[in-house]
Amino acid sequence: MKASTRGILLSGLVYPGLGQLILGRLTSGVILVIFATVTFVVLIYRVVQRVYGLVEQILPLMADNALDITTLKELLTRDGAGGWGVEKICLLGLIGCWLIAIGHAYYVGKKIDSQSN
Repeated sequence: MKASTRGILLSGLVYPGLGQLILGRLTSGVILVIFATVTFVVLIYRVVQRVYGLVEQILPLMADNALDITTLKELLTRDGAGGWGVEKICLLGLIGCWLIAIGHAYYVGKKIDSQSN
């Protein structure tokens, strides 16, 4: 398998930066892996925080048998109005990191392929 194909597959389908690590670009691979991991962890943490906050609001209403679809919609709308700024930034950062990793793995792989011919 060509180095460019292997790099793209690993960085695109497995984890950003893994293709760089396999192709011998340790610095760029480690930077991409760390960035992807940090943004992914922060994104998951923030989403789980929001879910737990909603569950804490919903459980008392369920215990009182006061939860209906209108109340649930109101709770979800109120929670969404609080802003999803950090989550959006993390998601865009993770997507950007993934795209950069794929492009860089392709570039490095092509360079390795041309040197081996």
